[in-house]
Amino acid sequence: MVGVIRRRDIIAHPIVTVRCFGWPVLLRTLLASRKQTFLSLLCESGALAPPAFEVPEVIGDCVALERRAQRIYEQLAQRFADRKPVGRFFATLAEQESTHAELLELCRTIASREGWMEEYFAPWRAAIPRLKREMGEAESAVETLASLEDTLRLVIRVESSEINDVFESVVAATDSDFVRHLDAFQAAESDHMGFIVDRISELAPELAEECQGLLTRFPGTESGVV
Repeated sequence: MVGVIRRRDIIAHPIVTVRCFGWPVLLRTLLASRKQTFLSLLCESGALAPPAFEVPEVIGDCVALERRAQRIYEQLAQRFADRKPVGRFFATLAEQESTHAELLELCRTIASREGWMEEYFAPWRAAIPRLKREMGEAESAVETLASLEDTLRLVIRVESSEINDVFESVVAATDSDFVRHLDAFQAAESDHMGFIVDRISELAPELAEECQGLLTRFPGTESGVV
């Protein structure tokens, strides 16, 4: 299987998978081709009943924000393609943002049939218009970046915004044991932040201190930086 939810994730949580989606989904996952995503498997298996709960349409905006961050990092990966460690850093960030978007899509789909807890998402609703503006500013800034240091500071700026808080609020608001138990959902942001702090501190040690703010905002983040 491809995508954010892999066969190994389902094998690690067979009971919760069966409880949420039934035995057919577990069996189909074990037999799935390498090109199939978990969401497509759910759709094809008929495991997704008609929506039973109302999920905010603004979740689509949350997905779009992750995709915009992905495109920024893809642009930067191309720009620094001749500097392999830097190019790989941005390419990996782009992949992680794509993963975040896919996870939010899954949350939206799963919440519509299992439940949505608005109280976890409501505090971040007002952040969405602001994040759209900030992402637009970041997109415009990409063409004016003069140095690697400036580029890495843009990463810190994007990741210090509330985009990651919004992601976590969607995950928290999805009333599903499947979402609560799988590390793909629960560890996405801490893994993302840890990677950013470690790599920026290696690529530009002078920015290591600025990166520490990301660890402060996301205390569950693990970093190899001392």
